[in-house]
Amino acid sequence: MTMNPADRAWAARPPTHFDRPRLDEEEVERIRRERLVPLVTQWDYLHLAGLRRGLGAAIRAVGPVPGPSLDLFCGTKPYLELIPSRPTWGLDLDLHFGRADVLGSSPLPFRDASFGLVFCSQALHLLDDPRSIVEEVGRVLRPDGAVIATVPHLFIAEGDFERHWSPRDLRGLFAGWRDVEVRGIDGPGVALAFVMGRIAMLGARRWRLPEPLFRSGIVAMNATCEFLDTLLTPVHPRWPHGLVLVARRPGDHHHPSG
Repeated sequence: MTMNPADRAWAARPPTHFDRPRLDEEEVERIRRERLVPLVTQWDYLHLAGLRRGLGAAIRAVGPVPGPSLDLFCGTKPYLELIPSRPTWGLDLDLHFGRADVLGSSPLPFRDASFGLVFCSQALHLLDDPRSIVEEVGRVLRPDGAVIATVPHLFIAEGDFERHWSPRDLRGLFAGWRDVEVRGIDGPGVALAFVMGRIAMLGARRWRLPEPLFRSGIVAMNATCEFLDTLLTPVHPRWPHGLVLVARRPGDHHHPSG
């Protein structure tokens, strides 16, 4: 039987097993700080600045929710300060970033209706079985709970583990949820900066480019691509750089299987 495109976008694959060493505290804090308050000298500045704006807007749209929050696949917990609900539990696959309160995957190691908000930034498209995780998110949310998730849209994948989802794919993944809304974050100019910046960063590491020269080039690149992205504002809805989803828990606790 031929698998339709939507099923391929969400299809489960063999589980990935991590054995990553734990980063030292200084490195974790550097990564967290760069994501929360990016600087124009960073190669991914435009990407991270737009991501923070998109997350902030989504959190404001959801409004206050009762109960604790879950930062799903939390990494360094860079956006903890943006999440209004307390306490906020961080779950991750391993202790690589040293910020997880709980380790796990699907099924999530929490009771039904434990959280008012589930927050998942830049992780859902990497998962081995996103449908299973979305079902589990619905299970652990309270009756009027909400989920906020971000995924990239215009990007060059590092490997087959990164899924490319359209806004339609993301809505399909959350079919049966209430008040599903998918918004774009920035546009092709920021996507171009992300690709060029990553290439420049890898090249600078390989050829040991002097730091002042690298940073000045990155500042010029960010300024040029930001201007280009402003000119391309009319095409942002069609070609967003990233996507942010906001949805309310389905009434039956479960994501439909078909």
